[in-house]
Amino acid sequence: MGTPEVGPLPEAVSIGAGLTPRFTPNQIRALKAQTGKSMEEILGEGADDADRLQAIVWLRLHKLGHRASWDQAGDVAVEIEDDPEPDPTNGAPSNSRPPSAASGA
Repeated sequence: MGTPEVGPLPEAVSIGAGLTPRFTPNQIRALKAQTGKSMEEILGEGADDADRLQAIVWLRLHKLGHRASWDQAGDVAVEIEDDPEPDPTNGAPSNSRPPSAASGA
């Protein structure tokens, strides 16, 4: 995975609006060691919103090569990016149609 970055953490990390967290088993173990909580307790239904967001930040920081502690991740802001426009070449159905198609006119 490369050498962890040395130096200060970024002030913010960017995540997509439709973010589906991705993590490895080793990250799950490391997060549990940091927090003392299971992934279900942190990200599951009924979890504390602040813990949920902090876990996403922690995972993102680690993905970027920063070895931040749980407490350090709590001080990093989140910038939520708009999801990109759909790719017209991917074969997915379009969500928009010309007005004449909807009205039959």
